[in-house]
Amino acid sequence: MAMIALNYGENPQQQGFVTADAGSQDPLAITRFTLPDGSPALSDAASMSWSTLKEFDNSLEAITRVAAAFEVNLGEVPKIAVLTSRGTPFSAVAGSSDSVIKLAIENEFRSAYGAFLVTNVEITEQTAYKIRQWMGENRPFLGIAAPAIEASAAAYFERKARKCHLLANPAMAKLGRSSLRQEIMAHAIRGATVSQQPNPYVPTLPAEWDADLKADMSLAWGICAASPSSCITVVKDRNLIANAAGYVQLVTATENAVLHAKLTQRTEMLIGASVCSDSFFSFADAVDHLARRKVKAIFAPSGSMRDEEVRNHAREFDVLFHTVPASEGRIFYGH
Repeated sequence: MAMIALNYGENPQQQGFVTADAGSQDPLAITRFTLPDGSPALSDAASMSWSTLKEFDNSLEAITRVAAAFEVNLGEVPKIAVLTSRGTPFSAVAGSSDSVIKLAIENEFRSAYGAFLVTNVEITEQTAYKIRQWMGENRPFLGIAAPAIEASAAAYFERKARKCHLLANPAMAKLGRSSLRQEIMAHAIRGATVSQQPNPYVPTLPAEWDADLKADMSLAWGICAASPSSCITVVKDRNLIANAAGYVQLVTATENAVLHAKLTQRTEMLIGASVCSDSFFSFADAVDHLARRKVKAIFAPSGSMRDEEVRNHAREFDVLFHTVPASEGRIFYGH
C-alpha cells in the first residue's frame, strides 16, 4: 500500500498523504469511487486535502446511519441529502425526489458554501443544473458523493480556486443497514495505534409510533450517531432543524439547539419535533429545555442515576421518552 501525496494536510502548511487499501471489501471504500470521467477517485488525490477526505468519510457515516435506521424501522430507504462541514452534519433531509438536495441547501444556505454533499440521488446534468440554481452564483461545494455523476454535470460545479470533488459509486443507490462500516477502525496516537470495531447498533423504535414519528427519529438518530459527542439532534417533517454537537454538557447542547432553531427562523418547528441524544441525560434540565418547546419525542440511552427523574420530567410535559441501555445503544462518535 503506497502513500499518495495530497495537496495538503489539515492546514496548508501541513503535508498530507492517503494510503489506499486495495484489498478492502467495503463497497463504499474510497477505492470504489470514481470521478465523472470514470477514473479512480484517488487519481485526483493531488488536488485533495486531508479535510476533503475526512469530510467525505464523515458524510458517508451520516448517510449510511440514516439509511440503516430507515430500513430497520420503515422497511425502505428514502432519498437523502446530507451536508457536512468541519466533521459535523449540519443539514439533512429525507424525501422522495432530488428536492431533498434543494431543501438541505435552503435550510442552511449560509453554511452550505464549501460543505460536502452526500446523497443517494444520481447527479444527472439536469439535476446539476438545478443544484447550481439552488446554491446561487459562486457558492460551490467542497465535494459531492453520489451514486452516479454524469460527465456533463461536472461543469456546473467548477470552482475559481481548487476543486469541487465529484465522487461516484453505484453502491450509494442501495444504502441500508448492510452499508454500515464493517472493517476495523484505527487511529494513530503517539507511539501506538488504537483500533475498535465499528458501532453495530441501529435502534428499533417503538411499534406504536406512527410512520411520521419513526421517520423523523430515524433521521435524527442517524445524524446524531455520526456527530461529535455530546450531541443533541432535532428533526421535524424529515428535516434536520438543529444538530448541536461537540458539547461537554447536554444542557449546553440543548440550549444551542434551541438557539440555532431561532437563528434559522424555525423555532415553531420545535413543536412536535423528534430529538435524539447520543448519551443519557445526567440531569433533567436538558430535557426541560426541550419539553418546554413542546417537542414530541426524545430518544436517549439510559444509564444515569437520575434516569427515573428525567423520564418522569418528560412525562409531565407529555413527551414520549424512549431509552435503551447505554451498554447497548450509546452512540458516541468522533473521539
